[in-house]
Amino acid sequence: MAAASAYEARRQRQIEENKRRIEELGLRHLAAAVIPPQVKQLKVKHKARAPGAAAATAPPRRSGRVANLPEQPDYRENIKKKIVIGPTAVERKAIIKKKIVIGPTAVERRAIAKAKAKATELEGELGADYPTFAKTISQHSATANALVLPPQFCTMHLPEHSEVLTLVVEEDDEFDVQYYKGPSDCRIRSWRGFSIGHKLGDGDCLVFQLIQRRKFKVYIIRAGLT
Repeated sequence: MAAASAYEARRQRQIEENKRRIEELGLRHLAAAVIPPQVKQLKVKHKARAPGAAAATAPPRRSGRVANLPEQPDYRENIKKKIVIGPTAVERKAIIKKKIVIGPTAVERRAIAKAKAKATELEGELGADYPTFAKTISQHSATANALVLPPQFCTMHLPEHSEVLTLVVEEDDEFDVQYYKGPSDCRIRSWRGFSIGHKLGDGDCLVFQLIQRRKFKVYIIRAGLT
C-alpha cells in the first residue's frame, strides 16, 4: 500500500515537471498554429419526392418473358381519365344560389294582389244566382296534373262521386276534365292540359261559376307575371 502511494507521488511530480517544460518551450502555441481549424460541414437537404412520383414517370417494369410481346395499354391513363374532380368553392356557391327558392318581388306581389282584387270584384258582379269561387294559380298548380277545389264548395254544390265536368272559358271554348271526390278533398284531374292550353301562369286568378250541374264558366284574370 505504501509502495503504491510512493509511485503515485513520483508520477504526479513527473506530470508537473512535464507541464512546466511545455510551458517554457511554448509547445501549446506551436501546436495551435500548426493544426488547421476544423471546418463545419453543411448538411445538404434533399427534397423528398412525393410517393408514386417515380412510378408515374418511369416506364412499367416487365418480365423478360413478355419483353417480345406486343405493347400493352397503359391502364394508368384510363384511371386518370376516370377521376372526377368536384366543383370549386365558387361553383358550389353558384349551385346553392340556383337552388334557393326566391319569393315574389314587391312588383310581383302588387300584381298578384291586383288580380285577386279583380277576381273578388267579378264575383260580386256575377251575383248569387250561380255559385262561384275564386282560385289563385301558383307556379306549381300551373303545371300540376290536378287542381284542388274548396272543400265547402264541393260539399254544397258538386256531386258526391267522381264525374266528368266541363270547363267553359269566356270564348265558349269547352274542355272536359275528371272530377274526383275523395274522403278528405276534391279535385279536378287532367288539369294540366287545360292550364297549359290556356297559358296559365303564377299569380293568375280564376273565377269558377257553376252554370250547370256539371259545367263551370271559367273567367281568367291574368297577373302578367309570365
